[in-house]
Amino acid sequence: MRRITGGRGLRVLLGVGLAVVATATVASAGATSLASSTLRTSNLETASSVLEGIPHFAHVVVLTEENKDASATFGPTSPATYLNSLVSQGVFLPNYYGTGHVSLDNYLAMVSGQPGNVLSNSDCMTVSLWTCAQAASAFDGGANIGDQLDAAGISWNSWMDGTSTPCFHGPYTPPDLSNPSAAGVESIVEPDPYQGDSTAAPAYNYADRHNPFIYFTNFIGNQARCEAHQLPFSYLSNALSGGSSTWTDTTLPGFSFITPDTCHDGHDNPCAGGSPGGLVSLDAWLSANLPPLLQYLDTHDGLLVINFDESDPGVSAGGVNESALVGGYTPSACTSCVSVGAGGRTGALLLGTGLAAGTTDTTGYDHYSLLRTIEDSFGISNYLGLAALAKPMTAAFSS
Repeated sequence: MRRITGGRGLRVLLGVGLAVVATATVASAGATSLASSTLRTSNLETASSVLEGIPHFAHVVVLTEENKDASATFGPTSPATYLNSLVSQGVFLPNYYGTGHVSLDNYLAMVSGQPGNVLSNSDCMTVSLWTCAQAASAFDGGANIGDQLDAAGISWNSWMDGTSTPCFHGPYTPPDLSNPSAAGVESIVEPDPYQGDSTAAPAYNYADRHNPFIYFTNFIGNQARCEAHQLPFSYLSNALSGGSSTWTDTTLPGFSFITPDTCHDGHDNPCAGGSPGGLVSLDAWLSANLPPLLQYLDTHDGLLVINFDESDPGVSAGGVNESALVGGYTPSACTSCVSVGAGGRTGALLLGTGLAAGTTDTTGYDHYSLLRTIEDSFGISNYLGLAALAKPMTAAFSS
């Protein structure tokens, strides 16, 4: 997105930023109590109970890729040969949709159920990380699935590929409102520099907008909590490389959110430095990292969800009309989705214990459906945001 410059553009951005600051100031006093109140009234079922036909899993892993239409990823000419080889091992969801058409709004939907806002709907490209987090946290006090899991005593981590230290993210600095100069408001309007697709240290191909939990102030503003839950993916991959025989039930937490970097998730094509990107790099990363994880999940009551944040509109597989591809594709919007499929059809794949391998569920789902399904699996019946209106993935587990 083009960066806005000049006097008028700066005044517009500053106006938005100051509005967010005002909102955050008013909301901050009640945000913590609102989020904690929401969690205190959550109906936490026992681990053995089944909500909406969704079974309990000891481990749920969500791995999110980027910007690919279902027809390109799962069509007959797709270069993602390893990913497609897994379809016969799990439940394929050809009518899984994104909820919007940038990255951040989709990631926030997956973990909090919130709709996009005026800033997240543009990936917060023209404001700082601090400003963007205030806006995201204004919705329902910033309540997110991490809060729910903490309240339920369930372990969780986000695993960020391309980072080297826990709680890695771009600059997060509250504005100095006592300083009317440009320096005083820089932390409102200065864009977040960590956007991936780069050969430059320290962020390289890591992108903040693909790391949803740092947009909640009770997470990014709590260094100890952030360091405990947001870890480099290399920590997990190193454990994986030792073989699943070295793992214990505490090696992998109850819930994991994995984000490959912008080269490994298919976003960049070519990747920074000129290496192949798109589905080629995505598939190579999956084939290198998934086998030991899948082996572990298969023997430890686990579920892996591979999804995409949004589709790449207008892209088809080798020019083939997507309606002629795998059974279940439809060219219309998702009438059973809360978001009406606004982010386009991406497809998704479920792999894990007890699933009917090689089956297809053609029901329309979106990220809000995914969140509700995860909450169900962990016995949480007080659904976040628009997940309360979403269709759970019951049919995918009923075969």
